[in-house]
Amino acid sequence: MAANYWESSQFQRFLLTRYELAEIESTHMMQLTSHEITYLRIYFANLILKIGKKLRARQEIVATALVYFKRFYINNTYYDIDPYLMAVTCVYLACKVEENPHHIKHIWTESKAVYEDTSPDIRFPYDIPDIAECESYLLEEMKFYLVAYHPYQVLIDISDNIKLSKPSMQAAWSIINDSFRTDLALVYPPHVIAVASLFLSRVVDQGNMSDIEAQQWFADLNVDITDVLQVVSELIELYKTWNGYDEAKMPELVIRYIADVAASGN
Repeated sequence: MAANYWESSQFQRFLLTRYELAEIESTHMMQLTSHEITYLRIYFANLILKIGKKLRARQEIVATALVYFKRFYINNTYYDIDPYLMAVTCVYLACKVEENPHHIKHIWTESKAVYEDTSPDIRFPYDIPDIAECESYLLEEMKFYLVAYHPYQVLIDISDNIKLSKPSMQAAWSIINDSFRTDLALVYPPHVIAVASLFLSRVVDQGNMSDIEAQQWFADLNVDITDVLQVVSELIELYKTWNGYDEAKMPELVIRYIADVAASGN
């Protein structure tokens, strides 16, 4: 494993520019509106979070599964591999990589239960061997580079340094969780997302610093403030779009999107 983020495969192989991500969206998701793209990100993040909760997995494990899911669909569409199967597979692999393995049958059983509880319209005709086979596709797509750094540790380090209040810490942690309902993890380093989450958390709790002290603290950080503000802007846009999200309509949207991709030949 790389000694730090900057030497890791996450930075060297999987970090995209905003332009590259836009190109992927225009190629793979041209049939969808920008809101529908966001809805699908929210939907599959929610499903992976639900599976993680069923397994009582740590938040970092769930985050790793979400990153794997996003990495796979950089070069693939939902038509290539069923996203419901890939979501389960990402959780299975993340549990192993993060040294909290679960038997594949247990993950299959709990995932089926999550899907059944979420909607009767979710199609999941897969068995245990399908997850094992899908894992090989996932590993091949990522070239066996499995390192995933997350903003949580950066937030913990900042908290230890400036003595964040509990409400500030909880608010920032929750915002980081929400960031995985976007593709920010594919574009920005973890420390940028952590600082942006802390920036937004001051709306919830001012903490121990005055506005002037907070402004000075952010100014002294060795981080590109333009990137931080861009992440803040995208998170705010997520929250705006989230207001129109209807989970009951998502299975139909997934089916329509896959059918449209198949018809277009992309």
